[in-house]
Amino acid sequence: MRKSVILICALLIFNCAYSQKITQTVRGRVFDNSTNETLPGATIIVLNTNPILGTISDIDGNFILKNVPVGRQNIKISMVGYQAYIENELMISTGKEKVLEISLQTSIHELGEIVVQVRKDVPLNSMTSLSSKQFTVEETQRYAGGLDDPSRLVSSFAGVAVPSISSNGIAVRGNNPQGLLWRIEGVEVPNPNHFANLSVFGGGALTALSSQTLGNSDFLTGAFPAEYGNASSGVFDMKMKTGNTNNREYTFQLGALGTDFAAEGPFKKGGKSSYLINYRYSTLALLSPLLPDDAGEIKYQDLAFKFNFPTNKAGTFSLWGVSALDGQSNLAKDSVDWEADYHRDNSETKMYMAATGLSHKIILDEKTFLNTTLSASGNGIEHTENRLDYDLQEHPYSNIQNNSVRYIFSTKVNHRFGKNHTNRTGFNYNRLGYNLNVEQSISEGTEPITMSKAKGHSNLIQAYTQSKINIRPKLSANVGVHAQYFTLNDNFSVEPRVGLRYTINTKNSIAFAYGLHTRLEALPVYFAVVDGSTPNEALEFMKSHHYIFSYDMKLSENLRLSIEPYYQKLTDIPVAPDSYISTINLQNGMFFNDALISGGVGRNIGIDITFERFLNKGLYYLFTASVFDSKYTAADGIERNTRFNKNYVFNALVGKEWTVGKGKNNILSANLRLNYLGGNREEAIDIDASNAAKDVVYGETDGNLSFENRYNDMPVFSFTFSYRKNKYKYSSVWSLQILNLTATKEYNGDYYNLKTEKVVTTYDGIMLPNISYRIEF
Repeated sequence: MRKSVILICALLIFNCAYSQKITQTVRGRVFDNSTNETLPGATIIVLNTNPILGTISDIDGNFILKNVPVGRQNIKISMVGYQAYIENELMISTGKEKVLEISLQTSIHELGEIVVQVRKDVPLNSMTSLSSKQFTVEETQRYAGGLDDPSRLVSSFAGVAVPSISSNGIAVRGNNPQGLLWRIEGVEVPNPNHFANLSVFGGGALTALSSQTLGNSDFLTGAFPAEYGNASSGVFDMKMKTGNTNNREYTFQLGALGTDFAAEGPFKKGGKSSYLINYRYSTLALLSPLLPDDAGEIKYQDLAFKFNFPTNKAGTFSLWGVSALDGQSNLAKDSVDWEADYHRDNSETKMYMAATGLSHKIILDEKTFLNTTLSASGNGIEHTENRLDYDLQEHPYSNIQNNSVRYIFSTKVNHRFGKNHTNRTGFNYNRLGYNLNVEQSISEGTEPITMSKAKGHSNLIQAYTQSKINIRPKLSANVGVHAQYFTLNDNFSVEPRVGLRYTINTKNSIAFAYGLHTRLEALPVYFAVVDGSTPNEALEFMKSHHYIFSYDMKLSENLRLSIEPYYQKLTDIPVAPDSYISTINLQNGMFFNDALISGGVGRNIGIDITFERFLNKGLYYLFTASVFDSKYTAADGIERNTRFNKNYVFNALVGKEWTVGKGKNNILSANLRLNYLGGNREEAIDIDASNAAKDVVYGETDGNLSFENRYNDMPVFSFTFSYRKNKYKYSSVWSLQILNLTATKEYNGDYYNLKTEKVVTTYDGIMLPNISYRIEF
């Protein structure tokens, strides 16, 4: 009897221990948003815990919260004289400690604190007035259709459309994806995507930015603050995480899109310096049956890292980098299967992208903070294509050698003149090097001719100043100016920026912003060879004037409505002097060799609507609607639609999480998305010229205007299912992500059918699945 009682008690104790809520440590640093000065004495508490779980930041602004239950937690950070900061629905897991970098903004109120719910509608950059959103890495993993890719994630935001399901390029408010600015750690970098610019300028196939190394970042869709230059459509302002300074942690992930390994931790136990590194490799061999027939053999790999070195008096140094290496090869089909000219081609493509920088941050005094970065980046493509003739003899058809490098010196100083005025002033020097040689045969059996060629360097010099001014307790202004000078053709631009926000009450606010924005053209455009010369070197900056109004309404603690009507006026658009051709419509300009003048004008007008419930009690949803019209007028005086004028984009996302298992330590998640886009625009084809050339020749004939008509609308359905299991020493995640579940077909291209002697339009319906397993320990 006694043994039975002892056994029952032991089983009860074991079951109780096993069912206990597993916990994790949350650590971080609290600092001033304007001066980067650490804030000792800040209060950090985990909301809705009983007894309350909390702590206070130490003399260096650091804090440690131990025994935080795994799952979703809300953490509040507050301090007298500052607006309180709330991290909502933070994912706490056993595999990794959660490390937070918390910046607090000063409060303009004399007493008490203002609680600001820090979610996606509150950007990290406090000098934005509207059209900006913060996003998290966890959302790229959770959102259906995200595929761990920031570009595919933001395609669910209002005002954003994808030109193609197979590409992660994004067209913001009807603009060409080429107008997008990519920044990492505060400096411009080349397009950080695998197979970048191959099918769509500004996009690629998959991101080269690992979710293991990215931190919370900002995405902007218009009227950018003055610090953002060389951008006309949108801005990705990406931040990299800092490695854990306390424990060494590891992540391994195996999936259809690649194999990842990440490591982070202190260089020395007990030290302040840390490392974070991630490597990924893939062949896409598992997905080859689902890819288009002409995809060929695809391989890619990428590497990202950040080494952080704080010092006692000399500030903080960090060395960071990201790189990508891609390869694709295609073999000609058997001659009996030749229907298109590209079926006769043997081709090989090699691409690379790399960016690295040394950043230094130092507090000069209690009101001033200096941030300086030296960076080097580059990207390139080597492409050879040989075509078989009908005797199966191989002849050169096209060749691309396009390599560019950019060296940047960037410095900016933040100074707080008082609680109502903060200024940020900066300078960027960009040294642009290029080595470009593009050749292509223009007809059957002829030797390739030079399409664009250049070797040398130019400079892009940028300077800006911007201020955030609290005019009244409810009225704030962001005012600044950006200037840039391009030495290739002595182009100079002065770009004013202004934003006003008025808080009507705790639930309603309105804002207005204006900005003038410019961006360089792709280098092959400047150096296009036309009749032995390069006339496009003299092209002016295309100018884009953004006018935006916004109304934000907080319907409840977790529900918001945002309405943003906008108007964009475009001038000095590069256009051909005698046709519809313009860089505003370029998708891939590798073989571009038309002479252009800066004589086009255009306009984008539309309205973006967002209705969103933030993740709360396991449920979130997001509904966005964008209705817009994008047109341009070429040198011939005819107004046309732009290639990217889809007219409307609608998104509906919903997701639900359940805590399951003993102790409710595990999380099951289901996420659905419907993306409904207007169809792509049709470019006019000159049928007679195509029949004569036995190749597709684009051109307007018989009053048939390019981009007048659209292909069919595209409903794209995607979902993500995941299961996270938390153990005491590790955490694991099974995930199934499927993009375009119903394989909705979209326009792929046109070709001249060699057998039927007719122009054929092709459509592809790509369903992209990714099943993966990740373990964190």
